[in-house]
Amino acid sequence: MSGVIFLGTGGGRMVVLNQMRHSGGFWLTLDGVNILQDPGPGSLVMAHKHALKPSSLDAIVLSHRHIDHSNDINVMIEAMTGGGFQPRGRVIVPGDCLNDDPVVLHYPRPFTEIIEIKKGLKISIRDINILFPIRTMHPVETYGAIYEFNSMRLGYLPDTEYFPELAQAYKGVDILIINVVRMTTDKRIRHLNIREAENLIRSIKPKMAILTHFGLQVLKASPDHQAKLISERTGVRVIAANDGLSVSFEEEKGFK
Repeated sequence: MSGVIFLGTGGGRMVVLNQMRHSGGFWLTLDGVNILQDPGPGSLVMAHKHALKPSSLDAIVLSHRHIDHSNDINVMIEAMTGGGFQPRGRVIVPGDCLNDDPVVLHYPRPFTEIIEIKKGLKISIRDINILFPIRTMHPVETYGAIYEFNSMRLGYLPDTEYFPELAQAYKGVDILIINVVRMTTDKRIRHLNIREAENLIRSIKPKMAILTHFGLQVLKASPDHQAKLISERTGVRVIAANDGLSVSFEEEKGFK
């Protein structure tokens, strides 16, 4: 069984700090491999709320160090490893999460295997592969990911400003999870806006796209409405994630 549970769908300072949406990232189960992507504030709480067992995690992945993506990384390492008494799993993060001013503290590092992301890195965990095809354009070191499992490919397109190479990096994915913080562009903060997300979905042509990581502008404009408009204009099935949304990939039309 393979699928995703969203432990949070909030992005941007105002939404996360006021918890207008939760911010725990998302939990993937892919051919029996459990992976937590971007455990922001409240990830541990939301995992338990949804009856997920952090001790079953095989890996934790950070796209980047910003607090809405990394706040719970250390407590989730402890939860994955039984407080460090059962060392296991992998923590896969950019280098600037480990070096000066690290977000992964030094004391839990012996509890798990630490892997530093570089562009082009490929990691295998049992029957799945994780690829990091591109470094995105964001104020800190940030990497997108592609998960390969059961003859399927899931792409995660994290925080970034738009640049032409993005679409090519994700060509061929069946499912695309894409962070959409804004309705309009603000070059100071380097996030995708809704129109750029639409253009990427049109170019990449996944079977399904899931919008998440919504900032205040997108919440005010209704993520569900925006997803409906994008779906109508691109011909791709597009849904807006909500907190606690669970999607079973096998049950989705076109994924069997």
